[in-house]
Amino acid sequence: MRSDISLETGRSELRDSFQPVREGPRFRPDIQGLRGLAVALVVVFHLWPDVLPGGYVGVDVFFVISGYLITGLLARTAMRDGRISLIEFYSRRIRRLLPAATLVLLVTLCGTLFFLSKARWEETANQIGASALYVQNWRLASIAVSYLDADSLPSPVQHYWSLSIEEQFYIVWPLLMVAAIWLARRLGFPLRLSLIGALSLVFTGSLIVSVILTEMDPAQAYFVTQTRKWELALGGLLALTGHGFRLGAFARQSLAAVGVAGILASALLFSASTPFPGASALLPTLATVLVILAGEVERGRFRGLDSKMLRFIGDRSYSIYLWHWPLIIFFLAQGYSVSLVNGLGLIVLTTALSDLSYRYVEQRYREARARVEWKPLGYGTFAILACVAVSGGLLYSLRTESIDTALIGTPSYPGPAAWLSHAPVPDDVNLLPPLARLKRDLPVAYLSKCHQEEGAEPTKCSLGDPAGARAIVLVGDSHAAQWIPALDKIAKDRKFRLITFTKSACPFSRVPIVAYGKPYVSCAEWRENVLAEIIKLRPYLTFTSQSGYSAVPQEQMVEGLRSLWSKLTQTGSQIVAIRNTPYIRFDPGDCLRTTPTKCFTKRSEVESNSTFALAAKSQKNVVFVDMTDAICGPLLCPAVAGNIIVWRDLHHLTASYSLALAPYLASRAGL
Repeated sequence: MRSDISLETGRSELRDSFQPVREGPRFRPDIQGLRGLAVALVVVFHLWPDVLPGGYVGVDVFFVISGYLITGLLARTAMRDGRISLIEFYSRRIRRLLPAATLVLLVTLCGTLFFLSKARWEETANQIGASALYVQNWRLASIAVSYLDADSLPSPVQHYWSLSIEEQFYIVWPLLMVAAIWLARRLGFPLRLSLIGALSLVFTGSLIVSVILTEMDPAQAYFVTQTRKWELALGGLLALTGHGFRLGAFARQSLAAVGVAGILASALLFSASTPFPGASALLPTLATVLVILAGEVERGRFRGLDSKMLRFIGDRSYSIYLWHWPLIIFFLAQGYSVSLVNGLGLIVLTTALSDLSYRYVEQRYREARARVEWKPLGYGTFAILACVAVSGGLLYSLRTESIDTALIGTPSYPGPAAWLSHAPVPDDVNLLPPLARLKRDLPVAYLSKCHQEEGAEPTKCSLGDPAGARAIVLVGDSHAAQWIPALDKIAKDRKFRLITFTKSACPFSRVPIVAYGKPYVSCAEWRENVLAEIIKLRPYLTFTSQSGYSAVPQEQMVEGLRSLWSKLTQTGSQIVAIRNTPYIRFDPGDCLRTTPTKCFTKRSEVESNSTFALAAKSQKNVVFVDMTDAICGPLLCPAVAGNIIVWRDLHHLTASYSLALAPYLASRAGL
């Protein structure tokens, strides 16, 4: 008795039902070449995105090839053995994929400790764990729609999102095939048609979702499984139906040439602005179908894909895909940019590691024939748990590092006093916050979930002195929220209640906002609801600030600001408009690790006319406050001031530095 989950059925019945599927696997050098082309597109896109702006379609080519090969394998197995053994299938997948994937994850984890700033360790550990569990695409989907993480640098395992989608599909698809075979026998349906029907439902439903979600939420649509399943299903449908075509040699060659041209056209003509996947993904995927279909008849393959170089790359395409991205990220994290020369060097290094990985890891485990099919499942589970455990241990160690806010303002940590009163700055003092906590040195509103990303109904934070007789309000986007630590201290020191209303990417101005390629409808509704709430509060002061919105004409933004401010000043509240903080041109975490003496942006390059200054001009009860000289020096905007890290990313202050600015903000606001 075999240790598997299978469906017994008559072999003759299966043979009749599976006429379009060949009984034995046939090596397809053109498919190996197509794999080589696909991974080459991805690597070139990642190295030189301006050269091949749509090279990401190589992943979609892989999806179609995978669906074609795996569905064909399962169909042949059913025809040969009269069953589909799920245990055999899953153990084979583990032998084929997990050893190399786990090796790269563990090496990447070690590389993270050596090559990445501590500021990036936490998120990288999270994503390594997600990649080991094959849910990386969902992790990235959540980041893609999070304004807090929108400016996060890519992790060295970000590319595991496509592997996650494949494995999620192959957890479900064999089960559906087993169900379709059982149903066909039960109801007397032709087995082939039953499988085609099941896969057609997956294809149609997923394609519809892909088109709709790409239009509604393109940031999330790129990563989620339901928008990509149809690409794998398309390859599966080809495996079930593609053998019945009879074409002449010229027609076959033309079909393959058109397919290759379609793939290359997608890579050249698509870009980051192309709505994707959606309907746009039909071009590279259908082009892939044409190439594979042309090779289904004798002498039909496209000879250009038979080149030794493409086949060599195709054999190692899985390892190349795994290795190339962490190498690029580690290289960029050292402060370098990818030129032609060092890009070619990265390709050589990727190829060398991939060749070793292919020969000594992939091939070794792929060819291993376990005496008990459960054994690879046990090894696979152990490998996954090992990655998760190591990542979890790293996360635990990082979270033990804390931020001692009591040190802010002491002689060791003068912060802005270094600029404003020439306070001495001692050497050999650990920076505050620690790099390991930099990305999470956030205002309390983020931790308390009262800084909004979604929804139109206002969520407020109640801070300061809860028994205070007077209330002050903060309203605006994330560039307003960064002032919460300073205002919370001001409110506590002066016995004020502090009420905050903040929403990501939503300025407190009556202007239309577009976010992630679509109208930000909830922002317009939210600001009107917040206006009504503030009018009810009748605050003593209303503080506001916002990011720069270059897509909105300055005149329109000024009028939008005045429209709301006038409503508040009519209630007797005074507006304190804080000038937007500069945008720096380096990642503070990576820069402080590699070249700390070069972590600055010229002040003249980031200063511009202040929209708030124009809006406040000649307005009654509106005070304009410019804190730039407390954030930047006379000439430079550095990453660190007075041993306190100023920036947590390219344009948000750390909570620590915001807190250090409290006395200066209070003074300039007249408190």
